[in-house]
Amino acid sequence: MPHYIGFIRSTTDSHDHLGPDEAQRVLESYIAWADERTKEGRFVGGGGLSKSGRVLRGSGGEVGATDGPHTEATEIVGGYQVIEAADLDQAEKIFATHPHLAFGPIEVRKVGERGCED
Repeated sequence: MPHYIGFIRSTTDSHDHLGPDEAQRVLESYIAWADERTKEGRFVGGGGLSKSGRVLRGSGGEVGATDGPHTEATEIVGGYQVIEAADLDQAEKIFATHPHLAFGPIEVRKVGERGCED
């Protein structure tokens, strides 16, 4: 069965208004969502991503690094989840139940497919 990745997007401050107890409940709801997908046999993997990192760019045989992921971005990818689904429509329905949608969007893409369709 094909794999689909959901990029968990949010603004850099989308969870800042949460107190410690509420933040814990949100985290637990994310874990519960993954646990349910595991019971269904759909969960492949996932995890959170740090807010900082580096962006590497090659130019003229040289590699440069800047702080990232995107210092000018107002929205970042904070994590990802990978599931199995029959097709993109089914993957969309599954990710539509993710509790993160209360804080920001989830970008869903098929894994392992390459192409530059317009």
